[in-house]
Amino acid sequence: MRICLSVFFFLVLGKLFSQTIIGTVKEKGSGLPLPFANVFISNTTLGKATDREGRFRISGDLPQEIEVVASFVGYITEVKKISTRGKSEIQVDFELAINESNLTEVQLKAKRDKNWEREFRRFEEVFLALPDDPFKPKIEITNPWVVDFERVKVQGAPNYVKASAQEPLKIINQALGYEVDYYLQDFRVSRGGSRFYGQVFYESIGNDSLAQTWEEVRDENYYQSIRFLNQAILLNSPDTAHFRVYHALPERLDRIRTNDLTQEIGETVIPMSTDSILRRPNGDGTFRIFLPGRMEVHHVDKAWKNDYYTNVYYAISWIFAPEGFYDVDRKGILINPTQLVLSGYMGRQRMARILPLDFEPKSSYMVTAMEAEIEQNPIEKWDRLREKAWFTTNKPYFYPGETAWIGGHMLFQEPAWSDTLSRVLYVDLLDQDSVYQSFTFPLVEGRISGGFEIPGSLPAGDYALRAYTNWSRNFPSSDQFLLALPVLDPRLKPISESLEEEDIIGGVTVQPFFSISDSLSFRVMGLDLKFLDEFQNPIDAKFVLSLTDWEEVAFIDQNNDLEKALDWLDSDLPAAFSNDFSFPIEYGISVRGNFIPDNRRRPLAQPITIVRGDLEDYGQVQSDSMGRFWATGLYFRDTAQIAISAVSERLRPFGSIELTSFSKLGPATSLPKLNFETEALSQEIQLLDTSGDYILLEEFVKEEVKERETMADRNYGYGIPNREMGEEELSKMADWKQVFGQLALFGNYTFGEKTGPPLIILNGQKLPGIDPEEIFLTLVPAEVESIKVYNDNISKSVFGMLGYGGVYMIETKKGFRSGPDSDRKFNSEGFTIFEIPGFTDFTEFPNQPPAEQFLKRKPTLYWEPFAQTEEGSFQAQVKVPYGVKQIRVKVEGRTTDGEVISKILELRL
Repeated sequence: MRICLSVFFFLVLGKLFSQTIIGTVKEKGSGLPLPFANVFISNTTLGKATDREGRFRISGDLPQEIEVVASFVGYITEVKKISTRGKSEIQVDFELAINESNLTEVQLKAKRDKNWEREFRRFEEVFLALPDDPFKPKIEITNPWVVDFERVKVQGAPNYVKASAQEPLKIINQALGYEVDYYLQDFRVSRGGSRFYGQVFYESIGNDSLAQTWEEVRDENYYQSIRFLNQAILLNSPDTAHFRVYHALPERLDRIRTNDLTQEIGETVIPMSTDSILRRPNGDGTFRIFLPGRMEVHHVDKAWKNDYYTNVYYAISWIFAPEGFYDVDRKGILINPTQLVLSGYMGRQRMARILPLDFEPKSSYMVTAMEAEIEQNPIEKWDRLREKAWFTTNKPYFYPGETAWIGGHMLFQEPAWSDTLSRVLYVDLLDQDSVYQSFTFPLVEGRISGGFEIPGSLPAGDYALRAYTNWSRNFPSSDQFLLALPVLDPRLKPISESLEEEDIIGGVTVQPFFSISDSLSFRVMGLDLKFLDEFQNPIDAKFVLSLTDWEEVAFIDQNNDLEKALDWLDSDLPAAFSNDFSFPIEYGISVRGNFIPDNRRRPLAQPITIVRGDLEDYGQVQSDSMGRFWATGLYFRDTAQIAISAVSERLRPFGSIELTSFSKLGPATSLPKLNFETEALSQEIQLLDTSGDYILLEEFVKEEVKERETMADRNYGYGIPNREMGEEELSKMADWKQVFGQLALFGNYTFGEKTGPPLIILNGQKLPGIDPEEIFLTLVPAEVESIKVYNDNISKSVFGMLGYGGVYMIETKKGFRSGPDSDRKFNSEGFTIFEIPGFTDFTEFPNQPPAEQFLKRKPTLYWEPFAQTEEGSFQAQVKVPYGVKQIRVKVEGRTTDGEVISKILELRL
C-alpha cells in the first residue's frame, strides 16, 4: 500500500504543465491602454511589461493560488487573486485609477527626522533581516524615503506602529542575488509581535562572477525551508539529508527537562520519519498535512548557534498547526500561512531569505560547512555588542559640598543583548588634567542610579562626569559618555536662560495634575503625570524625574539632550577597527589574579574558590593554563573582605593567590563645557542639596491598612521574583516535582560564565553550597507558605555569584521553621584575604522625610531615577517645604515603544 501511495503522489506532483495569464491594462474612466505598465505574479520572477496596446502575456508553472499585480507610475496599483487550478490559460484585465495623493521624492525626504530614522531601523529589522543574521549587511532598501510611519491605537488593544509606502520598495538583495520590488500593503509592529504583507516581484541580478555563489546560497536556503519539508512529506520520503523531525511532547510534571539532546530523545522528543506524517489530497490539487502536535525540526546540515541544547551545533525549528493540519499545493507552498506557526530557525524568515515561489534548486545541494553562508564582517558583529551610558543630574550645576544624584539608562546598539551586557558602570569626576574621584554603580535592567558628594575643597571651575563600562573600553572613546558639570563659587549664581522647548519628539505629551494639602512640617503635593501619545491615548514610559525649586535653581541648558544622544546608534565602527577585547563584560564587582601552586607538579589550571565575608557570597572559577583567573558577579557596597584560594577535593586550601590591579582611564582629551553668565550674590548661597540633612525612616508601613511589613513581605530586600507560588497553590501540589514543573527551570544565561546549583534562601537565611534536594527532603509543599524563584539575569544579579544558578526563596509556615544548621561558619584558614572595593555607597535621595521633622527649603525637591508609568500615569506624593511658590518638573526618558520624552513643566503652587 505504501508503494502505491508513493507512486500516486509522484504522479500528482509530476503532472506539471505551463499555464498562461493574458490580459490588458487600461486607464480607469478613459479606457485608454497603458503601455509599459508592470504586470507580474506576486512572489515570483514571472512578469512582463505591457505592449503599446496595454496587452501582456505571462507563462510558467504557476502556484494554484496566485496574485496578479498591475502597476504604473502615478496610478494606484491593482491586485487580483486568481485560482489556476486545471486552467491552461486565464484572462485577467486591469483598470488603474490615477493616484491623486502621490508625494514627490523631494516632499517625502523633507518629512524625515530622527524619530523616522529610528522607526525605519526597526522596520528594517522586522522586514529585511534580524540583527544577527549574516545576510543583513547584504540587503538594503534603495528608496527608503517612500516609507512613512504612524502610531495606531485600537480600542482594547495595544498600540502598534504601522508602515506604508507611496511607491514600491526597491530592494537589492546581494545575499541571494535578486532585485526586488515590494508593494507594501500592510506592516505593523507592536511589543507583542509583528507582521507584514505585500506583493513581490523578483528579478535576478546580472553578475556572472557571483552567479555560482548565489546559486549555492539559494539552494541552501531552499533546502532549509518549510516548502522543502512539505515536499519531502508529500513525496513520502522516508528521510532527508537535511532534516531530522521529532514530535516534541509536552513537559512532564514528573521529570525536569534537561538541555542534553541525548537524554531527551525518547523522553520529550520522539523521532519521526517524514513518511509517517499523515497527508491526503483535498481533491482540488491541494494537499492536507496532519501534525500530531508540536514538531521539532533539526537542520542537521545547517551550522548555527543554538541555545536550546548544549550538545547541538546546528539550527532548530519548531512547527505547529493550531487546527491540527495545514494545506499546501503540489509545490509545498502554504495555501493559508496562518494555518502554521513557525518558530526557531524557520521563524527567522525575512525578505533577506525568502525565495520566489517559482524557484527550483539547481542541484541536490548539501551544506557541509559554513562556507556557503555569506560571511559576516566581524566588525559588524562587534558593532552590535556596543553599549553606551546616558544620564542626567538632579540639577545642571552644583556648589562645593553638595550631593549630586545621577539617573539615566544604557543605550545598546542591539537591545536583544541588553541582559547579557554590562551590569557595572564606572563614573569619573574629572577636569582637563586629572581624575578627581571615581565611582562604581550597579546597572539595574540597563538603568542608572547613583550619587556622590562634591568635595567641599574642590575649587570652582568647569568639570565633567565621564561614564563607561569595562566592556566599552574595548571600543572607541566615542562610546564613553561625557556630561559637563559646572561647580560654582558659592558667591555666584547663574542667570537663568530662556526656556525654549522644542515639541518635536514623537508627539508625546506629558500633562501634570496636582493637589496641595498642608501639614505641620511641610506641604504635601499629590502629583499625577499623564503620558499621552499623538492620538491622546495613554502610553507607558520609563524616565528620570526631577522637581526643583524654580526660584532657587536657575535654568541653564545642559546640552545633554537624549534625542541627540541617540545619534550614537547611527554611528558605525571604523573599517580599520581591531581589538583584542582584553576588557571582559562585568556582571558585578570583579576580581582578577594569579594562582601560584605550592608544588611544581600541580597544574596551574585549578578551580579557584571565592568567598565574601562569612559566606555572604560564594563562587568558583577556573584558572587557565597560566594560572590566571577572572571572577565577576560579586554584589556589595563599600568594601568587603574577600577570601580566595584553590581548594582540593578534600576541601583544603593550597597554593597562594596574587591579585592583579585593574587599570584605570586617564584624563579625557577634551571636555564639554557649558556657556552661561553668572551674577554676584550679596552673601554665599545658603540653600544646598546635601544628603545628610534628612533622617530617613527605617520602618516601612503599608499606607492602606497601617500594617507593618515583614522582611519576608519585602522579599528580604532582593526585589520582585520572576515566579512565585503562594500557600493556596502549594497546598494543592502533591510533591516538589509538580511544584518545579509549574514554576521554572534554571539555565545558564550568563555569557561565558558557569553556573552551580540554585541558591536556597530559607526563611531569610542564605544556604550556600547546600544541595537543594537536601532542603526539599525535609519539607513538603503543604508546610511552605511561599516559594519564590529568581532565574533571569536581571533579578538574580543582586544575589552576586551565589545567584548564578538562580535562587529559590522559601518561606515556611509557623511551626515548620526547621532546616539545615544555621550556625554554619566559613573557615578562612589557608585562604588569602583581600580588601576589595565594591559599589560606591551613596545615600538615596530623601523623597520621604519623617512627618515630624520640619522640612527646610532645598534646591531639589524630588528625584526619582527609576520612574515609570502604569497605564500611562505616574503618581507620587511630593513633600514641599513652606515658602516654595513655583516648581520646575523635568521629565527625560523613553516610552516603551522607544520614543524619546524630554519635557520641562512649570507648576505654580
